[in-house]
Amino acid sequence: MAEPFKEVFNQASIERMASALAEVHPSFIASRFTVEAMDGLSELELKERSLHLARCLRRYLPEDYSEALRVMMATLSAPLAMEDEPVWENDGSGLSGFVTMPFSDYVLLYGLEKFELSMAAMKEMTRRFSAEFAIRPFIERYEEEVMTLLAEWAEDECAHVRRLVSEGTRPRLPWGQRLKGFIETPDKCLPLLEKLKDDETEYVRRSVANHLNDISKDHPDLTAEVCGRWLEQSTERRLRLVRHALRSNVKAAHLPSLAVLGYDAEHTRVVRSALDTDQVVYGSGLTFSAEISNASEKAVPFVLDFVIYHRKANGALAPKVFKWRRGELSAGQTLRASGKHSIRPITTRRYYEGEHRLAVLLNGVETPIGSFELVGVEEVVA
Repeated sequence: MAEPFKEVFNQASIERMASALAEVHPSFIASRFTVEAMDGLSELELKERSLHLARCLRRYLPEDYSEALRVMMATLSAPLAMEDEPVWENDGSGLSGFVTMPFSDYVLLYGLEKFELSMAAMKEMTRRFSAEFAIRPFIERYEEEVMTLLAEWAEDECAHVRRLVSEGTRPRLPWGQRLKGFIETPDKCLPLLEKLKDDETEYVRRSVANHLNDISKDHPDLTAEVCGRWLEQSTERRLRLVRHALRSNVKAAHLPSLAVLGYDAEHTRVVRSALDTDQVVYGSGLTFSAEISNASEKAVPFVLDFVIYHRKANGALAPKVFKWRRGELSAGQTLRASGKHSIRPITTRRYYEGEHRLAVLLNGVETPIGSFELVGVEEVVA
């Protein structure tokens, strides 16, 4: 079984960091730092471990911020090759990858008043491991200045710097501080994404797609409009980016997004559907089917999902969309699809007895299949 991500910060990696820092700065007491850094570490998750190490560094690095940066920067490896993504380990010639995450968190915690110095440091650090978390408070404090810099960085020769332009400005970056200004006004970032949409590196283009997917959570129509415009001069790279960018909209059956991807809601329909049982025992599952057809005179792509309306504690029903099938229907074709779904104990959902409903989504249009009674939950929970 693979180790959890958080274990990248362990005794060995902390000792390696401490040794590298002590070699550059002899006053750095590696043994004491390691003891303090390990204290309470096991109780923390990945991001909290990195912040904990950054706070420990504060007590052992030079008090002067610029000198502390100099020490940390001197321990770094050569920049990662452009085609590489950030790595977990370094090659012995310096620090890189996740082990340097506390350095950018040091900038996050202690460098906000030193704008130019901190931005220069993050640009250099992101060549070894992304500074996407550290840059976010600077965007909040110095939005205009940061965006001016990022417009320049979008043309940098290093793919990791270009990716930071997109990833660092994502409105809803996982683990990262939410950028409320960009959640409310996402078009501020669109000029940056325009610069990067055809980047030569998949690593950068995937970040652009994820950024657009973030925007879609609050502005689905805007994301669909941007993606539709980008597909007017379509390439395979751009189509792949757009598909990834619209994944949340597609799952939410957002019709403008489905139309951008060519899913025809006008000529496709569900002609027959069936739910094989009207009662499901908790711990088993349900089986169902649907026949779909294409009434047009040309082949059309389709995306077929199913929706379960789960009963909540208050008796209301809440929909959850599940992926089912994708493909193409030839002119006049009818296709039968069979599906099954387990209803059993899972950590992410609490089930309640009573009526549930099942529906299908064909190219964003919902068609009810039927309802079923879920029984036996109380016996299992008890």
